[in-house]
Amino acid sequence: MIGRVRWALGAVVFGCACAGAPPKPQEAAASQAPTAGAAQTTAAVAATPAAGSAATPTPPSPQLSASFDSAVQRARAGDCTGAIPLLEAVVREQPKLVWADYDLGLCYERTGQDDRAADAYRRALEMQPGMAQAAENLTHLYLRTGRASTAASVLRDLIARHSSAVELHDDLAQALEAEDQYDSAADEAKKVLKADERNVPAMLDLASVYYHQKQFELARMVTENARQIDATNPRVFNTLGFLDLADKNQSLALEDFKHAVDLRDDLPEAQNNLGALLVTSQDYPDAIQHLQVAVKDAPTFVAAHLNLGNAYRGNKQDALALAEYQRVLQIDPGKKDAYFNLGLLFLDGSVPGVTPLDRLNQAIAYLDKFRTSGGDDPRLDRYLEDAQKAIGKEKRHEEVERRNKLRKAAEDAKKAAAQKAAADLAAKKAADDAAKAAQEEAQKKALQQQTLQPPPGPIRTTSAGESGSKLEDDTDPAPAPTSAGTSIGGNRLGAPAAARPDQGDKLEEGGK
Repeated sequence: MIGRVRWALGAVVFGCACAGAPPKPQEAAASQAPTAGAAQTTAAVAATPAAGSAATPTPPSPQLSASFDSAVQRARAGDCTGAIPLLEAVVREQPKLVWADYDLGLCYERTGQDDRAADAYRRALEMQPGMAQAAENLTHLYLRTGRASTAASVLRDLIARHSSAVELHDDLAQALEAEDQYDSAADEAKKVLKADERNVPAMLDLASVYYHQKQFELARMVTENARQIDATNPRVFNTLGFLDLADKNQSLALEDFKHAVDLRDDLPEAQNNLGALLVTSQDYPDAIQHLQVAVKDAPTFVAAHLNLGNAYRGNKQDALALAEYQRVLQIDPGKKDAYFNLGLLFLDGSVPGVTPLDRLNQAIAYLDKFRTSGGDDPRLDRYLEDAQKAIGKEKRHEEVERRNKLRKAAEDAKKAAAQKAAADLAAKKAADDAAKAAQEEAQKKALQQQTLQPPPGPIRTTSAGESGSKLEDDTDPAPAPTSAGTSIGGNRLGAPAAARPDQGDKLEEGGK
């Protein structure tokens, strides 16, 4: 259920998925493409310094210009990692080359080195306080990571030392707006408009303040005036997107955010806002595509990581959603919405390597962390109740599973015992049958041996009174066979000696 999340437009939480204040229209992303090579280098060096800026530096050597050109080309090709050493070398050799520090800050930002990026932007602003690109990038670098107060402090310090840099008031207005100091933000925007009544960024800052004060008609009027002046400024359509959402016209807001992205596809805020709205439309694949661009160009953009986690969760990519929510807390440990969305991920999702019961207990822990961190949402109690019910259900399920396993184990043991008994019985029967067969075979062979024994020869006897006289009756013909067998001298052929009834009797007529 992707509706059970908190999501963000720009650097703040947005209404339909969270409690609290309405969303803050964010400017089109601060980051710009790296400056061009030699032409811009020459222009930066030869230009007349702005008021309060450092003196024009010595023109760079041809070799230095070549290194700068190579660095810029690498950065434009997406190889900021390769561009950084070249830009660092340029800055060391020519520390007053403002565009080198600006591009170095941009590459540091693209590689997630926020502190180094901030230092580079601040060096550029010290040399050229009116450099709007550096001021805008520095402001958004802080706002994306939830450090609005730091941004305001840095900008106030720059304004105090470079009072003629009117453009800095525009960025301070954005920082104050992010801290909900709307009246002060309006004052800063009006300072810029007093100096330049057609200043589009200041007009949009003022429109944003009116939006938060729910003066939607006034906000729209100022935004339309800005569009009349500069219809190619993506901030115009970013602001119109929020105003259309306030009018509950989501389809038109979606077109506004798409137009902002079409004007500048490397604007993290515009990509984030479009992605967040696509999440609410449940167009998760397209949302993922735009949000991935946002975090690629601004690796520490908290709101974009939060929304990307929501898009992954809606797309059933729970492991990736978990990684994005954890990334949010790495960047900003105080981001309450990440705890809320982690609680819902563990409540509804399927987290790899975590048992259902552990998952539900962790869901409660994250939701409690959201509450103890000062988070407030009208759905929170219901979600905690859902988690407790799910835990009870899971415990009952686990108990049933445990009993089923025990019963199955007993049944398996009984079945195994029966199979063993049957096997033993079969083995015993086979052994008995084999022994019986062997015995029968032995008896059969013995009988065959006796049956095949040859008949005895003629019987010869010697009388007691006649030495050497013989009685030979072997000339008599053999008696005819009878049903009882053949008899010789009163004995049956083949009968064993023990069976003979006349064994031990004297022969009659033997000596008479």
